[in-house]
Amino acid sequence: MKAIKLHNKKNFLLLFLFLFIVLFVIFLGYKLAIIFGIVLLALMTILTPIHHNKSLGFNDSSTRLNFLKLLRSFAGVVLVVFVFFAGYQLAIYQEAKGDNLLPHIVVNNAQTNCNSMLQDCCPGINCFPTIDKPVIYLYPSHAEIVNVKVFPPTGFSTSIPFYNQQNGWNVIAKPDGTLTNLSEGTTYPYLYWEGNPAKFNFDMTKGFVVQGNQTKVFLTKELTQIGLNNSEISSFLEYWVPRMQNNKYTLIHFASSDYTDLVKLSINPKPDSLLRVFMVEEPLNQPVKTIPQSFSTFHRYGFTAVEWGGTEL
Repeated sequence: MKAIKLHNKKNFLLLFLFLFIVLFVIFLGYKLAIIFGIVLLALMTILTPIHHNKSLGFNDSSTRLNFLKLLRSFAGVVLVVFVFFAGYQLAIYQEAKGDNLLPHIVVNNAQTNCNSMLQDCCPGINCFPTIDKPVIYLYPSHAEIVNVKVFPPTGFSTSIPFYNQQNGWNVIAKPDGTLTNLSEGTTYPYLYWEGNPAKFNFDMTKGFVVQGNQTKVFLTKELTQIGLNNSEISSFLEYWVPRMQNNKYTLIHFASSDYTDLVKLSINPKPDSLLRVFMVEEPLNQPVKTIPQSFSTFHRYGFTAVEWGGTEL
């Protein structure tokens, strides 16, 4: 009777451990699933009793016990694989659908190591941010043909007008910013492109924390100080404010060399003045401490080129 009770307790413990691991998979993601699965397999090996069973037809007792241990280990491996891939599929679904119904806790030392700072803890390229709507304005002193090439590290996801991978864009640029694409003769206000997810290393300790309902006021002020003109600011706000104004708070960082060194831009003839503005924004539930950024005055003279874009972490 005592042996039966002990056996039932062990089975109950194994069931509890299995449910415990399933919950960990759901709340912590698939990364830890294999670790806890291995722990479960080890516990099964230690705790599950093995009884002699003469009906198996083995004459040697040690051989029979080894066979039973092998079967039990195989079952444990199957369980480990099942738990691992269940968590993996859940992670894929949440990432693809942007699903926040189930909490997903980042278990590395600091959350910024996996999100804001974008280090190697990301499981794949889809965890990296996309390069969203960079647009390039050209203001030459006189109408002239200009060649523009952009080198996003992971390639283009879209471009308007169509970007030729070998020759880039070739346009006739006028002083008022009007651009005529030579390959098709269509006129555009700017050159538009977006990039595939790419690995950056933004310093999100520097920037600003802004309430969602203050997004438009804040961006108007800062973009004016950075050097965008009214038309450029209007286009920037039209794209970004609807994406940010419903956030409780937004951490905003204006990237410099951490963007320009990775995404090279070539313009020929070379502009006399060039301004590249790239905003990194991260939604927050509560404010965090940051070091406010300051910006030097941008002076437009001669052939001026301006680019703005951004990304959401």
